[in-house]
Amino acid sequence: MWVSYSTRLGEFDYALGSRLARSRFFSLINNKVHIFRTPYDRSIFIHDLTKKFPWPDNSVDTIYSSHTLEHLSRQQGLLFLRECHRVLAMNGLVRIIVPDLFAFVSLYVEGQIRADEFLERLGVLCQSKSGSWLKRKLAPFIMFPHKCMYDTKSLVGIMTEIGFGVQPKKPLESDIPDIINIEIYERAQNSVIVEGTKKE
Repeated sequence: MWVSYSTRLGEFDYALGSRLARSRFFSLINNKVHIFRTPYDRSIFIHDLTKKFPWPDNSVDTIYSSHTLEHLSRQQGLLFLRECHRVLAMNGLVRIIVPDLFAFVSLYVEGQIRADEFLERLGVLCQSKSGSWLKRKLAPFIMFPHKCMYDTKSLVGIMTEIGFGVQPKKPLESDIPDIINIEIYERAQNSVIVEGTKKE
């Protein structure tokens, strides 16, 4: 999650990899064994996004969250979105990107995904069939399955109820200046993309 506040920009994460990256010893091991595929930047702020955000009311200009909300339960997701609303300044902007449940269901209905692989494609299972024996054993600790799924209608409805002025968007289409410097087009394709503006 990216957050812009007081002319500063910060990236927030709570994944095990980002926490372990604080240790130089673990980073050296990971560079050789590759338990985590992505090298974590040690400047990332560590915060559990299921808890109250560490900023005061009306203090944040922009929040960008890509493929995070679906890893929270429905109730945790509501708290997350309410916290976004609380900390955003008036007319502040939040951009949320999540996998599109409608797109997955459509692929299944059209016969492009078999029934026995549907759950795997949804990302709701915590398992690893590939990789080393160690990666498979560590899968429950380093993989984060989807706990809630959304389509455009549901996410727009939830954010509207919270008090956002809401607009569905397309990849790289945004009211956030220089979105191209933040958003990875491939990650935004076939996803639900919604921007909410704090109006009250």
